[in-house]
Amino acid sequence: MDISVVIPAYNEEGYIKNTIESIMQWMPSNYHFEVIVVDHGSQDRTAALALESGAKVVNGKGLKTIAALRNFGVKNSSGNILFFIDADITFTQQWSENIEKVITSLEQEPNQICGSLPKIPLDSSMLMKYWFDPKSTEEKPKYIGSCHLLTSKSLFERVGGFPAEMETAEEFTFCINATQSGAKLTACPELVVVHHGAPNTLFAFAKREVWHGRGDWTNLTSIISSKVAILTIFFLLTHLVLLFSSTILENPMLSLSVVITIGLTCLFSSFMKFSKQGIKHVLVNSFTFYIYFFARSLSLFSALFSKKYKKRSRSN
Repeated sequence: MDISVVIPAYNEEGYIKNTIESIMQWMPSNYHFEVIVVDHGSQDRTAALALESGAKVVNGKGLKTIAALRNFGVKNSSGNILFFIDADITFTQQWSENIEKVITSLEQEPNQICGSLPKIPLDSSMLMKYWFDPKSTEEKPKYIGSCHLLTSKSLFERVGGFPAEMETAEEFTFCINATQSGAKLTACPELVVVHHGAPNTLFAFAKREVWHGRGDWTNLTSIISSKVAILTIFFLLTHLVLLFSSTILENPMLSLSVVITIGLTCLFSSFMKFSKQGIKHVLVNSFTFYIYFFARSLSLFSALFSKKYKKRSRSN
């Protein structure tokens, strides 16, 4: 077996069939491959649809995290090269036209992690396009997202897989561990994939980031190593100062200066991330960054007051 595609899934009946069919359609025919769906105890037709579409389904109901599901998929795999994708990702013709050179690169140099960030569907809201689509062209990422991550099984096993105790952000720690062992990160924006479950409204976006942000607050190391976590703490502190200055001190000048500081923080964050896309992207995403940091602040409280692992479903 050349390639094993590992997909963790929980209540994904709305996406899983199209995901697997896109793999079958766009994977080059000269490779032997398998699709492994690790079902997290779905209460819908996810497992049945995956089987009907030609995937191997393994039961991961008793596992706690997506990281553990991915690791379990690898244990049940036979391929020398591992593809990790989310259950709502589809491949494209452009992906198919470029994947062989990436696979060849992995075969010649197994000590690397490849992948790309997904695009979102054409019918997505303009606000979300401004946020998500520019990220899919990044050429020097700090990590490769597990929604579309490719690596060799030899490297995966040497690193010890994804940290199974992490509820989210497992790919960040995996990439850090891999690079510390000498591995190379290779962004492949030419491998175009589409993320069909991406949030299409600000409310859905915020809801997703509350869940994703929980991974930043796992321990002190994860906080220190995350610029987002540090900026989120600053975001929270400035709001506390704003509350104190406007209610206790009743100091309008101090309140105004804090509001300006908050605005500049969001503007600076947007500039650092989206300046290559132009001023319009920077301004639009400054507002989105405010929602982003607000949601990440809520994720801190979620992590502090709820230690229970949460299953990830597109509907919650």
